[in-house]
Amino acid sequence: MAEFENPYATNDPFVEAHFDCLNCGGKLWEYAIQRQMVCEDCRSIFTTEEVFEAQATETAEATA
Repeated sequence: MAEFENPYATNDPFVEAHFDCLNCGGKLWEYAIQRQMVCEDCRSIFTTEEVFEAQATETAEATA
């Protein structure tokens, strides 16, 4: 059987995202395997696409 190293077994699967929570404004952490983000304050869960869409809309409104 082949030997391999699973990077998820030794590393934290959560990475800090550079987005604010859509509910409370707290920092979001991304769980890349699930394509989800969770707020460190209110624990709300969002899909990555949902956060990207909200960020794009906010940026478009700010520049208009």
